[in-house]
Amino acid sequence: LMVMMCLAFVASVGADIGMSGEVRMLKATHQRDELMAEGLARSGMNMYRLILVANKQLGQNSQLSSGAEMMGVNLGNALWKAVPSINTGLLRMFLVSDGDVDEEDVERVMTEGLTLDERAESREESASLFDDKGFLDFEGDFMAVIEDEDAKVSIKGLQSADPTLSLMENPTAIQLYGLMSGEENDQWFYDRNIDRWEIIANLKDWMDIDTNRSGARGGFEDDLYNRLESPYLSKNAPFDTKEEIRLVEGWQDAVYERFGDKITIYGSGKINVNSASDEVIKGLFKAYISPIPTDSTCELLMDQLEEYKLLADFRSGEEFYNWLESQGQSVDEALKSAVGTSSSVFNVTSTGFVGETSRTITAIFDFSGSGEGDILYWRLE
Repeated sequence: LMVMMCLAFVASVGADIGMSGEVRMLKATHQRDELMAEGLARSGMNMYRLILVANKQLGQNSQLSSGAEMMGVNLGNALWKAVPSINTGLLRMFLVSDGDVDEEDVERVMTEGLTLDERAESREESASLFDDKGFLDFEGDFMAVIEDEDAKVSIKGLQSADPTLSLMENPTAIQLYGLMSGEENDQWFYDRNIDRWEIIANLKDWMDIDTNRSGARGGFEDDLYNRLESPYLSKNAPFDTKEEIRLVEGWQDAVYERFGDKITIYGSGKINVNSASDEVIKGLFKAYISPIPTDSTCELLMDQLEEYKLLADFRSGEEFYNWLESQGQSVDEALKSAVGTSSSVFNVTSTGFVGETSRTITAIFDFSGSGEGDILYWRLE
């Protein structure tokens, strides 16, 4: 009986030691993969930062810029628009397939990744392509994308505009209302009983220093939040992150999901018409053209705009204004100062993948005052 008890005790201790060792090994492996994935994410981030630095220097070269403008090219947008994403997995697939990649291959790489044989072959191919430097000779992959913050409506203008102006005279508020206008949006807001001017006013009230509501209903701005189950106060300061917009009354769910990707808390305050989305451009049409164009008119203008941009970029806000007038539209001259033709603030998201582990870095770079780019936001998750 004593022998059996001793054997059982030794067996349980041995099993516990073995299990603890296995757990520690798995934990160490996971931590190793996390560090490697973070390093790969930083690689994608650094590659885009180099592209943006080169883009800034290219745009500042007066001789090159003037020559490019004669050909209708804005060098301030050239490099980063030429490389909208970097994906080493797709690059490996391109190398191992000799450039013959179809949609099924792309989908497989995006969902399942490369096989071990394909990965090994990609390392050999990259070594021969890049003079034996082994550009892709590493474990894992990274994917990075860039987004132009100056192509969106910057809500910073709600706080910085002339305080003597009413909300409906605020340039940023006008742009936001234009963005949320149109037949489909009119019906969408009507179905939800949402007043667009009121939720725009709520954004302004979150940032301004007073405690009075800016909308037509008036009152005490914190009344909107005191009635909540978990009450809080309006911030009365600028937004620190874009997700903070969800705290503003009226922007918690559906409105943010519908328009959140078209607005920003960063940006220079001028919308880059050379890179803005169709929705943002249509919003400018509705904000600055009189009478307010119908959806069909906006679609027609967008078709004509696409044809124009195939030949040349706009070189100034005044040139965009003149183009709209040439299309027979009556345009508010305020449009000239509301739009720009190049960008200085960018959102870069880079994700590193190693095995089943991934790490994502999101950063905002501001090149308006620095050739190397100031970091306004950095998040690792």
